[in-house]
Amino acid sequence: MDKISLDEFPVQTRSRFLAANLFAGADLGMWSFGRDRELYYSTCSNVKEFSAFLELSGCMEFLYQNLEAWKKPVILSDQLGLIWIAEDMYSEGELQCLLLIGPMFLSKVSVKSIEDSLRERISSIFMQRQMMRTISAVPVITLPMMYQYAKMLHYSMTSERIWPADFIYQSEETRRYLQGEDEEASALIQSDPERVMTGERLILQAVRDGNLNYKELIKDRKDFENELISRSENFLRDAKNTLLILNALCSRAAVQGGLSAKTAREVELRYTAQIEKADIITELQAVRERFLEEYIRKVREGKANPLISKSVRECCDYIRANVTKELTVQSIASELGYAPYYFSKKFYRETGVKISDYIKQARVDYARIVLLSSKKSIQEISDLLHFGTRNYFCKVFHDLVGMTPAAYREKVEREQE
Repeated sequence: MDKISLDEFPVQTRSRFLAANLFAGADLGMWSFGRDRELYYSTCSNVKEFSAFLELSGCMEFLYQNLEAWKKPVILSDQLGLIWIAEDMYSEGELQCLLLIGPMFLSKVSVKSIEDSLRERISSIFMQRQMMRTISAVPVITLPMMYQYAKMLHYSMTSERIWPADFIYQSEETRRYLQGEDEEASALIQSDPERVMTGERLILQAVRDGNLNYKELIKDRKDFENELISRSENFLRDAKNTLLILNALCSRAAVQGGLSAKTAREVELRYTAQIEKADIITELQAVRERFLEEYIRKVREGKANPLISKSVRECCDYIRANVTKELTVQSIASELGYAPYYFSKKFYRETGVKISDYIKQARVDYARIVLLSSKKSIQEISDLLHFGTRNYFCKVFHDLVGMTPAAYREKVEREQE
């Protein structure tokens, strides 16, 4: 297939098309400036405030002092951790426009570090709060996503592909900051694969259970969300491959949860087509959210028992989403707005199971996942799930599974060899 060339379209047309896609797909703003720093247009919210950031941080000064030197995307950052991507466009020796994408934060930036930086620079508490409200709307992205946006900007302007090694950085500090993010992310995935595996098992269990609180289960597992099955220079293709596999696994888990094989297959094929059609990473993320939501909701609807009330189903979901927290009948009833005695009776009447026994079952189900996807000791798992003592954990596990945790781990590992 021939390479798609955008050369027949004027620069401003190409830039506006890219700006519309970035805004719609990732809430990212785009800016277009002329030679005299005149702002042609911006799709960014709070243009006035972020224009001031660009000037005060020295980013604009840095760009305009070296305009003719830029032949590749330039990555800029400021003291707050805001990231910008810039590239200029020349035609017959004349600057057509200077384009910027941003602002954005990388995922490693903490709210506390931003607040601390603002306090150092702004004495007024009112102004600090105003700035935090403005900054709270800035998109937070991963480093690979930032690389993708820079590649998209360059290709839109030149019809040429480019790789991260070719990018230009505002300073060595900016380069180290970004490379540190890259090394940190790589080290996390390489050194702790069990977290990735546990995250996958938890999400598939949520599909089987029809648990709509699945986001709570993986909210602290960013390594699972960002892990790629394959790693090549084509990040989009790698992300698609990863999502295709997750889609297939969720389809199988939905069948195990009671969804008909025909319905599960129809959902899988529909989202397979959407994955392949996606052009940017943020679109893939939206597809993932949609198919997880649909699989879980369909399984949930299939499990729905007209004799079980909404409040009791919410209780079950709450327990499974919070198994690693200290759970009591009192705390759960209070969370759901009921008196403990009344709700305890209601739960038993509708399910035939005591709340305390349901908590034990949920914790044992979670323990089975941790046993198979991590190297945690029996004591560590017992402590994680608040069983009190290792012996009590082993007793409850044996009562529900028919063997001890150690025997269960050994048996499954032997079967998988």
